[in-house]
Amino acid sequence: MGLGLNVALHDVVHRVAFSAAVPIQHRTAFLRRLGWTGITRSDIRDGCLFIGFDITMDRSYLNRQVLIDASAPVRIGAHVQFGPRSSIITSTHRIGDATMRGGDPEAQPVAVGDGCWIGAGAMILPGVIVAPGCIIAAGAVVTRDTEPNGIYAGTPARRVRDLD
Repeated sequence: MGLGLNVALHDVVHRVAFSAAVPIQHRTAFLRRLGWTGITRSDIRDGCLFIGFDITMDRSYLNRQVLIDASAPVRIGAHVQFGPRSSIITSTHRIGDATMRGGDPEAQPVAVGDGCWIGAGAMILPGVIVAPGCIIAAGAVVTRDTEPNGIYAGTPARRVRDLD
């Protein structure tokens, strides 16, 4: 953590930062003071969870219980909206042998372009680039890069409609 706090204190600070005790209009400034320096002018609802500090976000909106795993860099463009319980996951495991299939951990960056809307419960997996202007439907699982200005739905997500 940016302040070099021990693990127990970090957990307490994290819980307070994302609690209803911090008003939404003050959360971004509070998070910046705690080490999330890449987050500016964004509205982040209570109940979110950030793992890691390598997150860049400007003028975006995160609804309740959004999870961002920033084990690798996460880049979120301007005016991106996240529905409740949506998530960005950067970490995974290589496939191990038969004694333990979850092998060595690895992380890959994720990027979400300007103007996207990530629906409730949608999940963006490691290494994915969501192109600008996309809508990711509720519950979709994005496993591959998207093309600009499209609606993506399903598991795995596929383009179901073009947008202007």
